[in-house]
Amino acid sequence: MKRFLLVLALFTLSLSAFGQTYTAEAKFVCGRADSTVTDAFAFAPGTYYTSINVGNPNDEKIDTYKKIFSVALLRQKAGKVTQSIAWSLGPRESMQVDCSDIYGYLGVAPGTFIDGFVYFLGGPIRYTVTGVYTLTDGSRAVSQDVEEVTVTRQ
Repeated sequence: MKRFLLVLALFTLSLSAFGQTYTAEAKFVCGRADSTVTDAFAFAPGTYYTSINVGNPNDEKIDTYKKIFSVALLRQKAGKVTQSIAWSLGPRESMQVDCSDIYGYLGVAPGTFIDGFVYFLGGPIRYTVTGVYTLTDGSRAVSQDVEEVTVTRQ
């Protein structure tokens, strides 16, 4: 009986792991922070840039994964959310998602101040996500940060 329960437990564990998928959420901040944003003490004055790299470190193709863009507004309000957008990467390939892509997917004029998240919804193959965040004063970079985004298995 103990042997049967052990086999059943291992079988159940393997089935639950088999259907799991990888997901990640990367922050983005794009555009010039206007007085509305700076007066609310939400962001420092300047122009913000985001570049998010997604990589496939595997020997197999990542196929038909999705990404969704979501804007966060001041005063705890939700903004626009896109439909899911397909993405795929071959073995060892990578892609960049930057402010121009984000503006395009959201239908927002380039340079408009926006911030929010890109949700990467995957499948059974693990991928990597890294964000590069830059703030300029108009003539030079005053801050730059590189953040590895946690990719979780659900």
